[in-house]
Amino acid sequence: MKCYRSDKDIQFQETEVGFTTGSGGEMQQVRVYPKVTYQKILGIGGAITEAAAYTYSKMSQEKQRQLLGLYFGNDGNNYNFCRLHIQSCDFALGNYAYVTDAQDKELNSFSIDRDRKYIIPLVKAALDRNKEICFLASPWSPPAFMKTNGDMNHGGKLKKEFYPMWAEMAARYVSAYEKEGIRIQRLTVQNEPAAVQTWDSCIFSGAEEAEFACKYLRPALDNAGHTDVKINVWDHNKEIILDRADESFGVEGAQETIDGIAFHWYTGDHFDALAEVRRRYPDKELIFTEGCVEYSRYAADSQVRHAEMYAHDMIGDFNAGMNGFIDWNLILDRQGGPNHVGNYCDAPVMCDVDTDTINVKLSYYYIGHFSRFIRPGARRILVSKYSPDIEATAFVNEDNSKALVLLNRSDKDIAFVLNADGKNSGKMEIKKHSIMTCCWE
Repeated sequence: MKCYRSDKDIQFQETEVGFTTGSGGEMQQVRVYPKVTYQKILGIGGAITEAAAYTYSKMSQEKQRQLLGLYFGNDGNNYNFCRLHIQSCDFALGNYAYVTDAQDKELNSFSIDRDRKYIIPLVKAALDRNKEICFLASPWSPPAFMKTNGDMNHGGKLKKEFYPMWAEMAARYVSAYEKEGIRIQRLTVQNEPAAVQTWDSCIFSGAEEAEFACKYLRPALDNAGHTDVKINVWDHNKEIILDRADESFGVEGAQETIDGIAFHWYTGDHFDALAEVRRRYPDKELIFTEGCVEYSRYAADSQVRHAEMYAHDMIGDFNAGMNGFIDWNLILDRQGGPNHVGNYCDAPVMCDVDTDTINVKLSYYYIGHFSRFIRPGARRILVSKYSPDIEATAFVNEDNSKALVLLNRSDKDIAFVLNADGKNSGKMEIKKHSIMTCCWE
């Protein structure tokens, strides 16, 4: 068995650990049950925003190659699941829409030329490294003329008379990206549909999301030949994910039309609510689509704290039934942007475009303890541990290789014995404030 450990001083320090037969005693056990399997894993990755793509474009070719290797290379984090934004989001250089003429009912002016400047080149560069990347796309706001407030920002709602046109625009987006060689496999109805933001935003109730998905978006996608594109709702925080799932799936036709529930982390753990959504809707995808370290809330925290936020949430979400994890911006500039309303945040990799330097944060390595070892198609497997101070989740990949991720956020080193398939590791230890991934066949 190979074990990899990271903390504030080391990254992926490798050690070899032998297995012996027997239980290894009754005490201090972490037990893994590879035959007890749960949800299938779709993938792990991050978001390619206009901010990330613009920052990438300002780096030298050498640094661009390094950035691609960090995220998509075999020796990097092996990302395979990425999010895109439909029209602008806060991490864009400004508001923009693919159609701005309210009279253009036929969408003759529809254009993704804005995306061709920065976003699509980065997407294609990523696909050159990994052709198997799956893409999920989310809208932050319809065009301003479609909304009750006449503004892409500050909430507002999609006017009912524009439901068909907005659905058709989403289908056109999928078609346009397909012509670029980029296959969009999933859409969400709306990013953060319960939040009035100072940036691009639009309000939907759970019932309205379901109605839009069933009566407008699904037919528009099907008519455009995109019958395989899956639809997810919610795309917001976990504290009311159960209420929203129940509301959306209570709409007639929703069970057949909506493929999953997307979610974010900004209101805290709420792993129990997520687990109940998994229990009630066992055939639906649960996809984490956004989380970041917000400077407005956590700027004073250490890199260790930021990295542990990621690992803790990933372990809790996976154990609650999550199928896929998508971090927010892949890269940002040294200010935590660009962001057209100053909503700056951290990213696992930050770039100084003036000095052409890359700052790889500890959170990048902590995410890598999952993404480098858990492959698409893996199944989560049962883990039982003797102490709440050890956080753990485990997986069996399609090639039968296993990966156990352990996190210790405490101020003390913790001893344990790993037991799996009737074999044990002997006495092991996970250091304080560290993460460890153990891999075996």
